[in-house]
Amino acid sequence: MRHMPTLAEVMTAFPVHVDESLPLPQAAEVMAEHNCHHLPVMNGHEVVGLLTTEDLRLAQQPGHSVTELGELSAGDMCRRQLKQVDLHTRLDVVLLGMAEQGISAVLVMRQDKLAGILTSQDACRGFAHWLQKEYLPADDPGVA
Repeated sequence: MRHMPTLAEVMTAFPVHVDESLPLPQAAEVMAEHNCHHLPVMNGHEVVGLLTTEDLRLAQQPGHSVTELGELSAGDMCRRQLKQVDLHTRLDVVLLGMAEQGISAVLVMRQDKLAGILTSQDACRGFAHWLQKEYLPADDPGVA
């Protein structure tokens, strides 16, 4: 029987995260510095939300109720309804759920602690590696 990649093999482990009180411009800097599009937002050790680049764009739109971007925090703009999965959930189950629910990221938890994040980019990268492993010879120069 062939090996199905696990969630742990595909996810981004121990993702960078920020406190919900961090001013939004600083959260945007963290995202740019780490080249990430999804940023878990924490209150102590508890995940309270997920900030995305889409949320940052929304905050910068004209007509937003807060006039100064610096008045907003990561907690003000993050999505509070987020999908969490256990680290031991089968990867195919998580991917199907993401596709059916139209979500681009899930937080991966281990014993109620943040262990990782699985984004659509992680899924695409993992699928590409799996395709290369399954269908290209090991000595192919195009295999990374």
